[in-house]
Amino acid sequence: MPHYLLFVLSALGGAAFALTTGWFLGRRRVPAPDGDSGDGLSLIGAVLLSSFILLTGFQVAGSWSALGNARSGTYDEARALTDTYWAAGGLAPADRGAVRGLLRAYTEDVRDVEFPQLARGRTSPAAWQALDQVRAAVRGASAARPEEQAAKAAAQSALATVYETRSDRAAAVTAGIPRVVWVAMVVSGAFLLTFPAVLGLTAAPRHLVAVGFAGAAVAFAIVLAAQLNQPFRQPFGVGGSAYRSAEARFTQLDATPRP
Repeated sequence: MPHYLLFVLSALGGAAFALTTGWFLGRRRVPAPDGDSGDGLSLIGAVLLSSFILLTGFQVAGSWSALGNARSGTYDEARALTDTYWAAGGLAPADRGAVRGLLRAYTEDVRDVEFPQLARGRTSPAAWQALDQVRAAVRGASAARPEEQAAKAAAQSALATVYETRSDRAAAVTAGIPRVVWVAMVVSGAFLLTFPAVLGLTAAPRHLVAVGFAGAAVAFAIVLAAQLNQPFRQPFGVGGSAYRSAEARFTQLDATPRP
């Protein structure tokens, strides 16, 4: 199912819920006199609306912040991979080829294997193993000359940043808004839609159109918050573009003589 079709279906479902409850609860009601609405009902309605907006805003703001952090983390890791690749250019020829080959293999695993798994809420053990192989190759690299020692130290420092950003990404996969907040948002949204009919709104066509539109908006907001809460799931989730950029830089570095 196309990603954006979910939003259309959710809006239609919310509208259907609002129309059904509005018609069922208001079909036998008699229109209230003009003076019977009262300030109390307006206050209750405003409180319900404010509660739903507060919960939804909290969800969207928190999820959007997590999404931005996850995206910036991938670029931080890509930069660290590039730094490691550059530093490996100062190692002995045999070690240089081994480390750079393993870095390419790890980057490809992250881009092609791990990111589809991140969308399902887990990391790739194979990518972890590939990164461990890079670390072992850097640690075992010979460093007989001072420039090789400096290159090895730089590669190890950059590789430590790779581990740090990767650990942050693994934590972001399992993080999320507490479930109780989701329950509160759905309950407040449902009661917000049934509130007019409960308090006397009739099933007149103009009333049903209004509550139907409100139902579509409420359902759309809930699904939007749920989608944003998954930082690696499409259509809004982080993709592997940072690692494609890193691979392009690897190719450039291969063609650039090291001073």
